[in-house]
Amino acid sequence: MKKIIPIICLVLSLVACERESDFTYAAPSLITSYEGNTTVIQEPGNEVYLDFKLQAASGLSSFVVHKDGALYYEQAFIEGEISYDYEFNYIVPEDSELGDESTFTFLLLDNEGREVSYSYTIQVNVTFSETEEDINGTSVIKLKGKSNNDYLMEANLVYLIDSTFSIENNSRLTIEPGTNVYFKTYDNDIVSRLMIARGSRIQAEGTAESPIIFTSDKLLYNETPTTEDWGGIYLFGQAPTNAGATILDAGFLYGGNIPNDSSGRLSYVRIEYTGKDGSNALNMFGVGSNTQIDHIHVYRNENIAFRLKGGRVNLKYIAGIGHGGYGVWAEHGWQGNGQFWIFQTDIAATLVPVNYWNQARSIEMRNDEGNFLKEPRTRFQISNVTLIGNGYTDDVDSGTRRGVRIRRGAHGVLQNLAVTEFPNDGVRVEDLDIDELGDTMILDHTRAFNNNINYEQEAESFFLDNPDFDVTTGNSGVTLNNFVGSVESSFNPIELGNWFSEASFIGAVENTSNDWTTEGNWFKNLDGTIR
Repeated sequence: MKKIIPIICLVLSLVACERESDFTYAAPSLITSYEGNTTVIQEPGNEVYLDFKLQAASGLSSFVVHKDGALYYEQAFIEGEISYDYEFNYIVPEDSELGDESTFTFLLLDNEGREVSYSYTIQVNVTFSETEEDINGTSVIKLKGKSNNDYLMEANLVYLIDSTFSIENNSRLTIEPGTNVYFKTYDNDIVSRLMIARGSRIQAEGTAESPIIFTSDKLLYNETPTTEDWGGIYLFGQAPTNAGATILDAGFLYGGNIPNDSSGRLSYVRIEYTGKDGSNALNMFGVGSNTQIDHIHVYRNENIAFRLKGGRVNLKYIAGIGHGGYGVWAEHGWQGNGQFWIFQTDIAATLVPVNYWNQARSIEMRNDEGNFLKEPRTRFQISNVTLIGNGYTDDVDSGTRRGVRIRRGAHGVLQNLAVTEFPNDGVRVEDLDIDELGDTMILDHTRAFNNNINYEQEAESFFLDNPDFDVTTGNSGVTLNNFVGSVESSFNPIELGNWFSEASFIGAVENTSNDWTTEGNWFKNLDGTIR
């Protein structure tokens, strides 16, 4: 006869024998978005900025800052407070001598007596160097560091930016038409880039015949440049975003409450071979509406050609030719106008292996990932756009690249649009309330054709073949290898405001007789030849 074991009793016995463990709160944390060296160099009379997020699950007890061992700042907390934002703004005294150092220690204590600290040293010294050297028979002026004063780049000279060159302290960088600016490439993790700090300006006004060229220094060595040679151009402005009143990115502040702020002007500029370590070609963070951006050609960049985070800047006559990632990515409350945009690429995006941000697009419009309706909300008015993918053929795997995607609460007006040759979808609109479609979100006078899927989601279910909107799969006249061509449109973008130019046609370039890309020698074809 088999014996029956009383399993229930056994389980109860095991549970009774378990020892209860004491609950332990997570340790406190002191987080800064600054990712640079903990020893920073600054000149007398200039600012050093850090931001901190103080967190303690058991409650914040005390936070103190010491300067060279002496108390510099102290913060008291109310009972139960578990999170606090602290901004460290320090002006190096005018009477400081070169070589002086000050070490700041930031110390956070939680209610259980545990502490966390962060140390930061400010060294008083010259922050900018300008030297002359010979590279393969060419005399170049090498620039490095941060300039707290105005700087002029002359067309009869050749410039090389070594690692980071920044314009700060409300200064101005002026670049004459026809100037060539090279960026040093590194085999390690050093990235060369140009930074225009908040409050400072760039005045880079080329002409069609004498454009300003930002490019790889490999050309000085007669080497072949790549799409990942350097780190791009960054403009940091004081216009609003919905990511915060003040944001720190790559060691620089942006954002504010000046919608019409100016970061200067870029015109007839070509930016080539950027994208090292995921960087983008032209970055505009919190850039205001008085900044003028027109006739900008990004050629062969690895990642995003034009990156917009908040701000009010407008973009006219822009192009990304041979971009790897996105053409334009706008988010965080960008509110602006756009006209005459061309994005053409022969680079496939794929899911396996994952590259180019998963499924790269020519245009990506977003508001906020966590709150689609967050204000200020991404709103746009865009007209006369041509998007050409890397090619689509039935039963041929050409990757996952897409045309335009409007999502996560972004909305606005998109008119006179031509989209073709994308191996995934051409036009997609999503994440909007039905009441906004046809009201605050307008997609009209659009031709999406010869894509794997021409229209997706609300672009299909609401706008396609709706008699109130001229949205079809008809051909606009452009092809895989040719962005010149259009069809007539009943919409004239001057209806959107006096910033827009008259252009009653679908696409970015009307025809060979009216082709803004063939002016002078500033624009390159996919194969690298000048148009």
